[in-house]
Amino acid sequence: MSQVLCDTPAPGGQLVVTTFVRDGVLRLGLRAVLSTTPIVREVRNCGDWSEVESTLDTTPVDILFLHEADYGPGRGVPVDCRRRRPKVLLLLSDAQVREDLLSGPSVPDGFLVEGELTASAVEDALQRTMAGEVPMPTSFTRALLQRVAEPGPSRWRREVSLTGREDEVVRLLAQGLSNKQIARRLGISSHGVKRIVASLLLKLGAPNRTAAVVTALQTGLISY
Repeated sequence: MSQVLCDTPAPGGQLVVTTFVRDGVLRLGLRAVLSTTPIVREVRNCGDWSEVESTLDTTPVDILFLHEADYGPGRGVPVDCRRRRPKVLLLLSDAQVREDLLSGPSVPDGFLVEGELTASAVEDALQRTMAGEVPMPTSFTRALLQRVAEPGPSRWRREVSLTGREDEVVRLLAQGLSNKQIARRLGISSHGVKRIVASLLLKLGAPNRTAAVVTALQTGLISY
């Protein structure tokens, strides 16, 4: 078993981040970006899943970076890795949408595409994830909405009644807007948006904003 490598960025960071990416070039690139991100206090780079489990058992990790190749049933990493504390940010090879990323508890907390792995994109993703939002590239958002809006033979149906404000918010979530952007658009406070989003998650039985949008599309509450 290889040793977990730890990086300590400049003082002042708050987040403890763990990464598990098999591709060497991508792993080094992500490590370099995270090591210079001001809000990151510590980066733990794991070489295999046993190291990830050990780290999560012994360290209060805030964010876990995984690659889509190692996420989901039959892909090397169990989808219940969030039984421990961290939020999951998933690295995507491209903007194509995998069906198993859209269902139930396996929905990650955020997405980044390999080709868009810049310092600003990573920092924004970390901040939005910790704020309870679901960061995702525009290209992936578009592909996601197109995919779930396609007619299917066995779309799940659920009777849900939304208030006028909840309907407005879920439509803006589908456009990829952040809480602050939604607040400005609707002329309400960010705290008010958070309350509405929390209500939406409860009504739609969704673990996060991505799943809420998917459910709203699949149940016909909104269209794309």
